[in-house]
Amino acid sequence: MTQMSFLEHLEELRKRLIICIFALFIGMAVAWPLVPAVQRFMQRPLMEPSLTQKWYHSMQTWAVQKYPDLTRRLGVQAAPPKVSPHKLNYMAPLEPFFVQMKISLVTGLALTLPIILYQLWLFFAPALYPKEKKYVYYFIPTGTAAFILGDLFFLYLVWPLIISFSLAYESDTLFSMLNLTHFINFCLRLMLLFGLIFELPLVLLILARAGLVQLDFLKRQRKLAILLSAVVAAFHADVVTMTVIAIPIYGMFELSLLAIRLFGGAAGRTPEAPPAAVPVAEPGVGPPADR
Repeated sequence: MTQMSFLEHLEELRKRLIICIFALFIGMAVAWPLVPAVQRFMQRPLMEPSLTQKWYHSMQTWAVQKYPDLTRRLGVQAAPPKVSPHKLNYMAPLEPFFVQMKISLVTGLALTLPIILYQLWLFFAPALYPKEKKYVYYFIPTGTAAFILGDLFFLYLVWPLIISFSLAYESDTLFSMLNLTHFINFCLRLMLLFGLIFELPLVLLILARAGLVQLDFLKRQRKLAILLSAVVAAFHADVVTMTVIAIPIYGMFELSLLAIRLFGGAAGRTPEAPPAAVPVAEPGVGPPADR
């Protein structure tokens, strides 16, 4: 453990921030040619059948194959779902350009995340003991993989569900005119949120290995974890979005408890109660004689 003054801490922080910002700019430049592909992937739920339509078609196909006579009498057919492509609209002249800048920023963040995590680790390294510094070999690759896994989980499962719920309100008298900026901002905000949510087990595991949190303490905070999950999800308006955000947050908390139990070492194990003290008779003093 290295002792540093307050000014030295500020100088170290400034150095790490400059490196992170420089790396982020390089990541944005590398990610710029990838922006159209990323944007098309984000708009994929607008061009494909909704998640509920796919599930309904799968159920129909299964029923027709399993019970052909019954479905024929009932008139059930496994017709492919109808696709109604939706386009995004923009109102300002440079709006698509600024949207591309935002997408390149988040994509560049994902590309440079190992560098940013390494700089974060170097900032806290002077306060760690030598045996704790070896965790960097697990922190950087696991943290990067967790962030990317959170984004993929969101884009493949959560985001189509949100969009299909939103488009379900369309009718003969109601149609959607989705704005480009609002659509992309909403998606990017949730991508960052889910990336951070999937970092929770790693953060709590490191704190447990460092002895800063105990497994028993976290187990007693389950009600608080449910409350905080609901509070974080409440910043989003509709019930579906709140639900699909709150459930993964609490799920990551339970996964954190499992990770601490398996890999938390001595800090993650429940301390055993000390054995009861056995009274020792003083020399020369025996048990009272029976009368």
